[in-house]
Amino acid sequence: MDKIAVVVVGYNRLDSMRRILGSLAKADYKEKDIPLVISIDHSGREEVEQVAREFQWNYGPKEVICHKERLGLRKHIISCGDLTRRYGAVMILEDDLYVSPDYYNYAISALKKYGEHSRIAGIGLNTKRELLESPYPFFPRRTGYDVYFQQFATSWGQVWNERMWSAFKAWYEAHQVLPHNVHVPVSVLHYPDSSWAKFYQSYVVEKDKYYVFSYDSLTTNFGDAGEHFNHSSSAFQSVLFHGKKTYHMPEFEDGVKYDIYGEPIGLGVYLDVSEDELTCDFWGRKQEESYKKYLLTCCNKPYRKIKQYSMCMKPMELNVIEGIPGHDITLYDTSETDATFTPDKKERIRFLEYGYGIINGRDLLKWALERVMQKIRR
Repeated sequence: MDKIAVVVVGYNRLDSMRRILGSLAKADYKEKDIPLVISIDHSGREEVEQVAREFQWNYGPKEVICHKERLGLRKHIISCGDLTRRYGAVMILEDDLYVSPDYYNYAISALKKYGEHSRIAGIGLNTKRELLESPYPFFPRRTGYDVYFQQFATSWGQVWNERMWSAFKAWYEAHQVLPHNVHVPVSVLHYPDSSWAKFYQSYVVEKDKYYVFSYDSLTTNFGDAGEHFNHSSSAFQSVLFHGKKTYHMPEFEDGVKYDIYGEPIGLGVYLDVSEDELTCDFWGRKQEESYKKYLLTCCNKPYRKIKQYSMCMKPMELNVIEGIPGHDITLYDTSETDATFTPDKKERIRFLEYGYGIINGRDLLKWALERVMQKIRR
């Protein structure tokens, strides 16, 4: 693998196309002769095609693909993934993204390090600061490296080489209808039919694979109105890394790992229980059918308590790793019930305080009322 072809995916958003191409032109490239492919789904808006054709790419060959019939987002992304057969490796960037100046150099470094590792299913360029389908912030543990691993396939900038893509494509062709899977968030399975990501995310979980993620996000999303959103929003913006650096990456076996929910993997050794018998569900978002013999959570559950820890340090798992005593995080034995169980009415308040610190009730109420009025007006 010498180069990664940059593939910009567009449809009918003229300003979005101009914006992402502008960010690509301003980025830093240590490599030369980098292929750029601009793939445009059929919409009838010739001005989008015109912008793509007139764009000056000074770092290598440029190709513009204008589809003659409407593919839809899922088929369009699948067709772009198939370009790995021609280029060896591709980077998929939808047109509502904006790249960091160092996005390409990071991608090259990560793919050189992990491209042939059988447990790696992709390289993610976007780093979100909230848990999947949850209002709570995500604090990935830092150990001195620039990347961690998660069982989640981002759709906001990703790199696949031919090995990664061909393995997924074979699985995808055999799974056109996704079955219920207790180890995947129900919300993922309910993504619209136009979503390709729900298939890749289900594949990653089923095959026990991971994406590589940088602690610093190399893309951000403008949330432009499009196929999945009827109005633009800044809610999807990530904190964009706006510099350059040399990336320090661990061996896969030594890296920090999270599951698709953003729950840490590998805490069994600190709890003196088998990792194969442990479910970590700090925030209480997993389906109860997925619980194993031991359950580690901040939620009050009707099982026998074995150990307890504080919920003070961030990230959450540090309380367990450092053995901080308390009564907020509990290791349960799910094979035994607790007859004295009573629900914790302050559970969600504790979560909000942990995630966001001191909560201003007046501002929170004002924000909630404004949101309600916006929905009523729409």
